[in-house]
Amino acid sequence: MSATETTEARSPLLVRNSSFARVWGAQLLSQSATRMYQMGVLWWVLSRVAADERGMASGFFLVCAALPPVVCAPLIARAIARRASRGVLRASVLAAATLSLVLAGFAILAEVPTLAVYPVMLGLAACQALFDPCLTKAVPELVEDADIEDATAFEQSTFSLVGMVGALLGAMLVDHVGLTGVAMVGAVAYLGAALLLTRARFCPVTGVDGEDDASDGLARAWRLLADLPFIRLALICFAVANFFITATFLILPLYTKNVLEAPALTLGLLEGALWLGMLLGIFTGKRLPGHPGTVGAGCMALFGAALVVPGFVAARGAFLVCLVAAGWAVGVTNVVFVALFQRSVPPEAKPVFFSAMLALLGASFPVAALVFGLVGDVVSTQILCLVQAVGLLLVAAVLLLRSRSANSSPRH
Repeated sequence: MSATETTEARSPLLVRNSSFARVWGAQLLSQSATRMYQMGVLWWVLSRVAADERGMASGFFLVCAALPPVVCAPLIARAIARRASRGVLRASVLAAATLSLVLAGFAILAEVPTLAVYPVMLGLAACQALFDPCLTKAVPELVEDADIEDATAFEQSTFSLVGMVGALLGAMLVDHVGLTGVAMVGAVAYLGAALLLTRARFCPVTGVDGEDDASDGLARAWRLLADLPFIRLALICFAVANFFITATFLILPLYTKNVLEAPALTLGLLEGALWLGMLLGIFTGKRLPGHPGTVGAGCMALFGAALVVPGFVAARGAFLVCLVAAGWAVGVTNVVFVALFQRSVPPEAKPVFFSAMLALLGASFPVAALVFGLVGDVVSTQILCLVQAVGLLLVAAVLLLRSRSANSSPRH
């Protein structure tokens, strides 16, 4: 091997594979634009509705953001299986750019009704729900087999990066340039993603059929886990905990507006702290010793304990620290449980199990947004924090008790 080849082999993936670098850049732009719209417009909505309607207004808005990946999953799977990856990716970002430009144009000419931003959020979320799994499918079309793990790491890391950057950008833009600016910047980002995708080279993999019938996936996964009671319990606890954890994305804007009475930038900082903690947890979680059930229960309990503080003390600094700790707990929990499922679920059951798991976790977000949003108009936001804390502590207690009786074996 020559010195040039050795240097190329050791160079980072983004340097030696320009096509993947362009597609990853498109993912960053697309997800950032969608997250920026969600954050900025959510704050815009909260500023326009009455105080006793903020919970319901924000809850329904987040339902619009979370519903398409759940409801449209079969349609998305068929579209991705039947069409070329580049075409699907480019069509999704161009459709999102069109929606953003239409909203920006309307905002320039007239005052935008509050209800008008909801279908736009639904449309942008649907476009993103098509983009993300298609990119996952396209990874083997962009990199060699030896680089798939590195490419997947880059692809998955964008969620935490976008969570931090998109939250801060959306908060700053809506305060300084309003709804029109948020929509225009988002449209430019989507168009930039489309340009990057046009310049990327895809090498379709032949003989791969990704179209599966997922209508009874959860029932099939449940039957396959009949001989793995602890894994089944862990999946249930993971899903219930996710219900309380995802409610944080509804509680944070309400807490910022109603309790802290702070500007949108504070909301961006709070969400950024949560995402930063998640990123740290993802990279450190695999180093923690102990039974997965014990570690997972401890992390759920930590998240719940972190929410007790803002439930009693309304201080931005304390809340930021608590959110970093809570985010770390979520990151560790995700790593620990996914690794547990990878080791314990039989290979032949993994496709059905993981598709069912993602559907179950995805469905918990809109339900949590709706439930906590409606309750948030009846009780104070600090009470919502305490409800979250109690729920997570109870789930942690159940998981801890059962994991102790599992004889320290993930398979039983």
